[in-house]
Amino acid sequence: MSLEASAIALTTAVVKAAAKIWLRDRPIAADAAAKVFDLLEKQVTGLNDQRKLRLLFTNLESRVADRLLPFLEVEFRALPDNERTATVNAARETFERAALTDDDLFATDLDAAYLYRYLLRTAPGASALLSADATALYRRVLRECCAYLVQVTSTLPRFQPGALVEILRRETEILETVRNVLAALPERRHPEDFAADFRRQVVTALDRMALFGAGLTDATRLYPLSVAYLSLSISADHDDGPADRIEHVLPRSSRILLRGEAGSGKTTLLQWLAVQCASRELQDVDGWSDVEPFLVRLRRFSRSPLPTPEHFLDEIGRHIADEMPSGWVQQRLRRGQAVLLVDGLDELPDERRREVREWLRELVGAFPRARFVVTTRPSAVAPGWLRGDGFTEVRLQPMTPRDVRTFVKRWHRAMPAVEDRGDALVDAIVARSALRRLAENPLMCALLCALHHEGNGRLPDNRMELYEVALRMLLDSRDIERRIEATVRLSLTEKLVLLRNLAYWLVRNGHTDVPAVDAEARIAAKLRSMGQIDVTPRTVFRHLLDRGGVLREPVPGRVDFVHRTFQEYLAAQAAVEEDDIGILTANAHLDEWREVVVLAAGHAHPAQRERLLDGILSWDAEEPQRLKLDLVALACLETSPELSERLRNEIEDRASTLIPPNSSDVADALAAAGEFVLDLLVGCEPEPAQVPFLIHAAALIGGPAALDLIARHRRSNDPRVVSELLAADAQFEPEEYAERVLADSPLFDGYLSLYDPAKLVIVPRLRHLERLRCRFTDGYGRLDFMRDLPRLDSLVVEDIAGYDLPSLSGTGLTHLTLTGPPLRESTDLSPLAEVRGLRSIEARVATHGWPALAELPELKHLQLSWIHDAAELADLVPLTGLRSLSLSHVFRLDDLTPLEFLAAPTSLAFLSCKALEDVSLLTRWAAGLRWLRLIACPPADPAPIAELTNLRLLDLTATDLPDLALLSGLRHLEDLRLRDLRGMPELTPLADLGRLKKLTVTGMGRLDLRPLAGRSQLRIHVSDLVEPVGVQLLGPDSTVVTIQDR
Repeated sequence: MSLEASAIALTTAVVKAAAKIWLRDRPIAADAAAKVFDLLEKQVTGLNDQRKLRLLFTNLESRVADRLLPFLEVEFRALPDNERTATVNAARETFERAALTDDDLFATDLDAAYLYRYLLRTAPGASALLSADATALYRRVLRECCAYLVQVTSTLPRFQPGALVEILRRETEILETVRNVLAALPERRHPEDFAADFRRQVVTALDRMALFGAGLTDATRLYPLSVAYLSLSISADHDDGPADRIEHVLPRSSRILLRGEAGSGKTTLLQWLAVQCASRELQDVDGWSDVEPFLVRLRRFSRSPLPTPEHFLDEIGRHIADEMPSGWVQQRLRRGQAVLLVDGLDELPDERRREVREWLRELVGAFPRARFVVTTRPSAVAPGWLRGDGFTEVRLQPMTPRDVRTFVKRWHRAMPAVEDRGDALVDAIVARSALRRLAENPLMCALLCALHHEGNGRLPDNRMELYEVALRMLLDSRDIERRIEATVRLSLTEKLVLLRNLAYWLVRNGHTDVPAVDAEARIAAKLRSMGQIDVTPRTVFRHLLDRGGVLREPVPGRVDFVHRTFQEYLAAQAAVEEDDIGILTANAHLDEWREVVVLAAGHAHPAQRERLLDGILSWDAEEPQRLKLDLVALACLETSPELSERLRNEIEDRASTLIPPNSSDVADALAAAGEFVLDLLVGCEPEPAQVPFLIHAAALIGGPAALDLIARHRRSNDPRVVSELLAADAQFEPEEYAERVLADSPLFDGYLSLYDPAKLVIVPRLRHLERLRCRFTDGYGRLDFMRDLPRLDSLVVEDIAGYDLPSLSGTGLTHLTLTGPPLRESTDLSPLAEVRGLRSIEARVATHGWPALAELPELKHLQLSWIHDAAELADLVPLTGLRSLSLSHVFRLDDLTPLEFLAAPTSLAFLSCKALEDVSLLTRWAAGLRWLRLIACPPADPAPIAELTNLRLLDLTATDLPDLALLSGLRHLEDLRLRDLRGMPELTPLADLGRLKKLTVTGMGRLDLRPLAGRSQLRIHVSDLVEPVGVQLLGPDSTVVTIQDR
């Protein structure tokens, strides 16, 4: 048998073993001789379906073979073919003879390393006749195939009655998903590569996105997160800039506190970040290319101590934790090669949040180069709660209309048979303002998609109705409509009684998840008062967990609700049914009770609602607790179907005391209270700091009066106001809003950033627009809109569909930047010869066609990137008039000879030119060279820099400089940047540089500033890992500023 034939036979054995584990039938899995495919065929009726099933598993084998065969071609190539074939046959026999009996093999978090060790134990003699090298290959092949098996089992929908019919309907999609997840597996560099095993486990465990309501066999449909994820906008609470995508914010801060409302996508964002890091998909994000992700869900520690680093793997990598090298997590954290993703600060009781802050503070102190992202609901902690520890606070923004369209499209793409229904839903959302407000929240939008897909008639107009209908769908309607026979017969009312009881118990005890045995005990206790149910508590509990769609078991042995919002909705209903109005009132000021109280107002009978709100409004409390209670009462207006005139007036009077709003939280609460707030906003006179929050509230309310109010502030040049004006356009008709508001806005000093090509229609109306950045991360491929922007001076384009440079012909651009991830093909710059006014071109992607740029009479600055052979630089020879040249990632550039054509450059930059050693040619231009950057060019000999006596700026980031003495003659130097140093420099040679105004030093260690004693007007930037000594000896107007070391 040839090597290829043996490999194909191995894939059959792998898929057969995968099918056994997927079936979760212990007797079949334990029987090595069981013909699992024959057993599966009996699950479907009809010869055609049986043929389709056989073809499906044959195609699964082909997908595995597509990954295995290239692997075998490169592994142990020196080994003779007969030995390699024998090795593959041994691996096949190991799978074929395996009796799969260990319970952990059937766990939802099965990982490849655990399965590999299990197979080695059960087949100890499989490699007995192999040579040492063949045995090593056997282990490599076995471990690789274990990874394939886990991906296949985790991609298939959970096996339950009716599952095979659903799988056959989705065959094409499932096969494509298997191909994608196999292709995304991180490569193992050597047999004992623990880091690769860990990253594979992260991808296996987390590259799954729950799409509510989709699919037959689960209450949620698992879809590859890397495909389905929608990157949402975030904005800093105290930042002057516009909202931005998370991937653009990551390089600017190594510590982030992310705030977001319930269902806004906080947990999904952390999950996506973990998968991106593990898959090494953040290569283009500065500082994130080799980061290991450690996800810590705080809800797991509601009744236990917070984890130490060696336990960061307990949730995702528990099966491989015992293989972890000693101190591996600490080493990664210490080197800055790890990110700690901490989810759900708000899911711990208030009294434990100080403990979390101390825990984070200790981790930051011990591992200052590590990265941290922490999530919370907005009201859980005060602004600036972690600012003292260097955290940047950002907030998840509501989805824009474009985000909603994309979300709906991707949701429906998961169901190819009904993809066309997405357009109808988008039309309904656009037409109904109530739906538009609901759809801004990702959870609500997912529920709308699910309800629309299920065909349950009308779509709800408020979230109380939405939750009610969604729960009915998840708990009951779907199985009835699809004629799925349940082994336990529970009515919808009985299910809700049991789940409400569990949810309220969790809230009262401050938990968001519990051990499964505790959850089962609560079910058992409630069943004692429900005598009509004659099955065991365990059977009922497993039915709710497996078929109910509202509970889940995210890790073995622990249970929670699929989303905390459902827990709060059901707990609120239980509290109202038990008439626990006093308990609700007493806890209304607590963040973990806030949503429960607001939803209880919606569940309550009129008399209960009056008592609840009277109690909240009359509660004797000091600030800031009084403010919290007033905001809760205000939020209750959204969920309360009716209120007495007296109570409504009292709440509206309280609302008037909150106007003008002083924070985003207050603005959100005011907007949710209703349109009456708009009259109060129109009549108020805000202070400058309050205007952004006033615009935010008015935009959320919407309507003509809100537009009139916002237009009053259209000419403001306050960056915070401009940011809100730009964000508010999503709430109005785009062209009218552009004409009424944005046309007269100064923008950000004439600058605008766009993500949505649909917004390009408004750009010509912006009278003050001078600089435009287009981030078309979904692809657009056109620049013809530039013909309508004669005043535009600068354009930055990021477009995965490519760059339509011919459309720029004849425009008035003077500055052009092409940026973004690498494209499949190099971009031809020659069409830019027709943009006669260009003075600066920055290409951060691979390009060609450079000689044509010599026709540009004004071109002075050029940046080129990703040049695979320095010989290509010969094409630059005609560009003798360049005054500034920047080269990034040029391979095989060992000296500067290719740049001899430059006549008199004033600025030169070399970034990540890893072969560059000889820079002696710099001395040719010493008279005129003013700015020099040698960044990440470690071999470069810096000695020639001593002769560049007219330099004003010198940047030697990540470039070796053993002694600053060679800089002592640079008398004109004003700005010196020494970043990412291995050790701290001795600064004495800088003492006589009288014009030096700025010094930047990053790295780790003690920096002695005493040689600069007495220096005035010197600004020194140091990273948080640098300890400056002698700061007090600096002269007048000199300062030391600590910055974060990325």
